[in-house]
Amino acid sequence: MALLALTSPLAPVVAAVEGLRPLRPDLVRCVAPGVITGGGEGWRPGTDRCAVAVLLVVGWTRARRVPLPVPGETFLNRAGQLGLRRARVAVLCDDPVAGAPGVVVAASKDELLRIVLEQADEVGPELRAAMRELTKGRLVRTG
Repeated sequence: MALLALTSPLAPVVAAVEGLRPLRPDLVRCVAPGVITGGGEGWRPGTDRCAVAVLLVVGWTRARRVPLPVPGETFLNRAGQLGLRRARVAVLCDDPVAGAPGVVVAASKDELLRIVLEQADEVGPELRAAMRELTKGRLVRTG
């Protein structure tokens, strides 16, 4: 995994996705290993609704850090898996990265969830349905 992925505000999201990979490979197959990419050879600009849903749900349920993909900074590899070159992150006000560059701070869990749902609407109306399906499963916890 790239050092950037380990030191960025996205690190808990990357760790949560990678922790799910051996348990639910069917669920995370649309997300590139390590999530973070520099783009370049083997990558093309693009996005994947399944992968965005996975990142939003995993970020919300496992880390309370919600990736907000930046337009033009999402790529697909040859396998069609999503990687992020850059993303903003939404967090709760008591998160250690609150106030860091590129971090959106939410005052409460309700506000953070509102950001998740707004992001889902921006990606497309069917994403909300996919997120509902993901959150019905046993893989998520909301604590």
